[in-house]
Amino acid sequence: MSDRRVSEPALHHPIDLVSRFVMQHDWYVRQSARNAILADIPGEWSHYQLSVTWQDDAEALVVICHLDLPYHEDNREALMQTSSALNQELWLGHFVYDLQGERLSLRHTLPLRGAGGATPEQIEDVVDIILGESELAYPVLYQVAVGEIAPAEAAKLTLIAHQGEA
Repeated sequence: MSDRRVSEPALHHPIDLVSRFVMQHDWYVRQSARNAILADIPGEWSHYQLSVTWQDDAEALVVICHLDLPYHEDNREALMQTSSALNQELWLGHFVYDLQGERLSLRHTLPLRGAGGATPEQIEDVVDIILGESELAYPVLYQVAVGEIAPAEAAKLTLIAHQGEA
């Protein structure tokens, strides 16, 4: 009988892993503090700002994707209603509207208490999912933000399965 030991994945500081992942994609990144980075990411529909913060006390990684949505003040309530409806469809994270900064963001907190770090795969998954969900939601949110469709109509559009590319 062989003595095979299951090798445990190497754990690293989550911010270091996020920085490496962002740099591998040639996205613009700036580290605002030891435990925080900002990355500007080009998307199909818009540019996104990814804000990632490691919270030592909670041992959690907070990942926020800010959506650049131009909107008229009259459409703010409709945008908030639509983002709330979209939250029911999201697999990971939730949309929040920052009243002070007046912007919509997709946010997720990845708890890593007791793990001693994160794996590259965990970081890739959470960033890919957050950016993917932002890309899927952006067209509907944009149409609501500029007043082209009402929140009720937007909710119907989010239920349509997305296949292929237009």
